[in-house]
Amino acid sequence: SKDYELYSETSEGMIYGCLMHLMVRRLAALDD
Repeated sequence: SKDYELYSETSEGMIYGCLMHLMVRRLAALDD
């Protein structure tokens, strides 16, 4: 169904955003 497709895309985006956020924090910690 369309709802399921939309949900899967949204969850993928959220997971990707979380990974990017963690990597940015790690890089910032290394700079310190």
